[in-house]
Amino acid sequence: MKTLKSFRRIILSMLLLSVCGWLYTCKKGGTDPQKQAANATSHICGQVNGVQAIYWDLMNGIPRTDILGGLPTIKNIGGTYSHPQFPLLSFIYPAGYTPQTDGTSGAVGVNLIRNDQKAIWRYTSIFYNGNASASQVLNNEVTQLRAFLGSTGAVATVCSQQSTLPRAAGISSNIASAFITFDGFTAVLSVSITTETGLGAEQINIAVTAAPTNEFSNEILNIFLPIDYELLYTGNGELDSDGDGVPDSQDAAPFDPTKH
Repeated sequence: MKTLKSFRRIILSMLLLSVCGWLYTCKKGGTDPQKQAANATSHICGQVNGVQAIYWDLMNGIPRTDILGGLPTIKNIGGTYSHPQFPLLSFIYPAGYTPQTDGTSGAVGVNLIRNDQKAIWRYTSIFYNGNASASQVLNNEVTQLRAFLGSTGAVATVCSQQSTLPRAAGISSNIASAFITFDGFTAVLSVSITTETGLGAEQINIAVTAAPTNEFSNEILNIFLPIDYELLYTGNGELDSDGDGVPDSQDAAPFDPTKH
């Protein structure tokens, strides 16, 4: 039981890192950041360009230093969400969106849904006693997303990635991600399943963002990246890996939210 609790603590601290387990530098500029990033190309998928290319790479752990327009922040604040059982999952959300805590058994997560039901930022982490594959979970998320958006057309997979990432001794993550389009929508989905040797259980981390295709870049810059940034950094812009409010530079245990 002690091993199980220790594993859960380690993986839940990754909750705030799995979506944005990357570092980036934001450059200030006086022009439209979408225009400044227009020539950007994904380092892992040549079919994706501009803001969406930068975002796709970041979601796959590829560092980018060409996010422009200043620090990503919510410009039009609607409120603050804090998960009722896991306060580390807390962020400011924009006006026009409503957060809904994920009620799935064993889950720590939230669906942030635009009030017109046409866009979503979703993050959830599920402790699962069993075995699942990242690709199977991703396919299930695609099915749920299409149902939420009322999609009946075909799905086009623009880019996809699969990999295995070591986390610590005996702990590794199997990862699957996809950049897809369907019925006038664009979505990015990422699933990581983290296991510890001999435990017989796993942590499933799911990240989903979607919006109408002609609005997707705008939502990335103004909604999705700012929320990811909030979860990864402290208020003064320093990296806070475990989300305990103490920046890594001052934290004696930067990956343990129970110590600092």
